[in-house]
Amino acid sequence: MNKENKPIFNTLQQISIELIKTDMRFLYTVIQNYSRVGGNYIVSLFPYIGLITDGAEDWLKAYNNSSKIKLDVPMFDKEQQAFFEKMRSSIKIWENDYDCIYKELERLYTESDLYFSEKCEPIARELHLYDIFGAYVANKKYCGNTILFNYYVPNYNIGDDNGELLENMGVVTGKYGVVFDATESYTFNTLFSYEDDHDYGGFVKSPVGDEFSDKFVLFSILCEINFVLECVDKIIDEEIQTKLRFAYLLYYYLLKMIPQINKKLNTDFRLSSKWFSDKFRNSMAHYGIGVDLKEEEIVYDDPFYGLTQKYFCTDYFTLKNDIIQLLSGLVDRIDSFLNLKGKIK
Repeated sequence: MNKENKPIFNTLQQISIELIKTDMRFLYTVIQNYSRVGGNYIVSLFPYIGLITDGAEDWLKAYNNSSKIKLDVPMFDKEQQAFFEKMRSSIKIWENDYDCIYKELERLYTESDLYFSEKCEPIARELHLYDIFGAYVANKKYCGNTILFNYYVPNYNIGDDNGELLENMGVVTGKYGVVFDATESYTFNTLFSYEDDHDYGGFVKSPVGDEFSDKFVLFSILCEINFVLECVDKIIDEEIQTKLRFAYLLYYYLLKMIPQINKKLNTDFRLSSKWFSDKFRNSMAHYGIGVDLKEEEIVYDDPFYGLTQKYFCTDYFTLKNDIIQLLSGLVDRIDSFLNLKGKIK
């Protein structure tokens, strides 16, 4: 990390650094291929950018607080700390009670409706011929919508120009990428594209109804799962632990959500809890691998260095593939419930 007066890291610290570097290289690969992914993909990625950046800063701060030889690295100022903490916390949207999520998405949907209605002609407003939100697709799957985007941007108010602030915060993440020497791209899937499907609400109505409802919440959950399945897992060729990190966190939060949905909507969505673990979730959300593993438990040829073996008695690839399959199965059931087949242009 530091080329001069570089401290000697112990084995577990070196592994933590490698995990951070892998995640930072994922972000670096995305930015290097910005022309293919676009700005809306970046906003979809915001919760995970917050997770990585805030987690990296936390690790560096903890190291400096416990070591005699300090790392000469940038730390967050108050504005940056608040921004990245809020960005990171947006990953927990699905951890909230269903009613809270419903109300928050309804609030954002209503704000978007009012904002765009005020920008159009009275006759268009009266006939409701204005767009409320946009949807984005990858590999012919819904993978994002602008109502979710509004939730992901810290302190966002619709109509605000946050461009300069977001650019400045992007520079902060870039600096941490340099700190961890994460300036080499993975092999990017050149067939990938994150495209605008439709603006909905005007002439082209929502794929899940003309008004906000439980179906829009389900649609947003489907978008979030598809983003992980299509826009993270398939965007680069190499198998890296970042893919399981993102997928597991989403799986973990949805485990609480699905029973609440079934109770309210009288549905039968399923998501097996066989891989539920608070301790493993904490490992996925932080880089303190030294808290989780002992040196003799390290599995060097495993992407997570033995964490899956410790908590689930299985290897990384078995766990990751099963999590992906469970999320894919849930997507298929939500897709069928919402009758979305054939609605993507």
